[in-house]
Amino acid sequence: MTNRLLSCLSLLVLITAMCGCDSPHSGLSRTQYRTAATALFERQLYREAVDMYQDYLQSAALEPDDAPNVLYQMGVILQDNLMDPKAAMAKYSVIKALWPDKTFENELGKRMVACLEGMGRSTDATQARARITDLNPDPSAQAAEGVKGAGGAAVVADIDGRKITLGEIQAMVGKLPEAPLELNQLVREYVGQILIADAARRKGLADKPEVKLRMGQVENQILTQAGLMDEIKIPAPSGNDLKYYYEANKARYAQGPDSAAGFEKLGPRVQADWAREKQGAEYQKYVERLLQASKVQFFSVTAGGAAGGAAQAK
Repeated sequence: MTNRLLSCLSLLVLITAMCGCDSPHSGLSRTQYRTAATALFERQLYREAVDMYQDYLQSAALEPDDAPNVLYQMGVILQDNLMDPKAAMAKYSVIKALWPDKTFENELGKRMVACLEGMGRSTDATQARARITDLNPDPSAQAAEGVKGAGGAAVVADIDGRKITLGEIQAMVGKLPEAPLELNQLVREYVGQILIADAARRKGLADKPEVKLRMGQVENQILTQAGLMDEIKIPAPSGNDLKYYYEANKARYAQGPDSAAGFEKLGPRVQADWAREKQGAEYQKYVERLLQASKVQFFSVTAGGAAGGAAQAK
């Protein structure tokens, strides 16, 4: 504990020596320094906010336990607002070296990986990410496990030990090209997408609210399709189902280029319309059942987009 305190004090002495003379804000209290830095930040004076935090680090008002928090805040501003990953990495590295127990709820490691990626050090970022146990496994790698054996077990690429198979690629694109040149190009494009996505994760882009929103929307769309396919199963028409449907909707089929055609010629179209209508009815019943089982409120929306009163789904 004594050695750790001495190291911290040595760091603060070094920072002061590097910066030279007393700060122009000498004499401010801890609260005043931090209030001033916050005010500068809120006015988007990011460089000035970092300078104010630096002055606090040099001042006699600094409390040793506050040093890692101030360094972390400086790093965040440098990284997120001033787009300077190198300077931010310097702050984070000091924290990790002198206060290894300070993880800031596991955000410090993620930010260091993002800084390495932002500095163009993708190899270092990949290695650093692999050492951080709090980061979730890549969704792409998890998805790959689920499609192995979905057709085409031949391994066509290896990304840091992760095997890419033809089955995985086929699950994404559907029909594979037969020409070897086109197939090889498709494999390269697929690997490129994975590498770009991995780099984006290391940069922390997957944690940005707008990206999370879009990812959630895509996930909902995929799960909706899977859920409907699992829940709504329309049996094949039996007996005179299609004939009765045709007679009931004869006016619809009396229009268009096939208006003169009879039931026999229009059979495939009639069957498709019949199935679509059945699926629509089953969809409505399924959604209604889910609404009954959930606590859902709908809010009326005016033409201008403003929400009105609430209506309980029943």
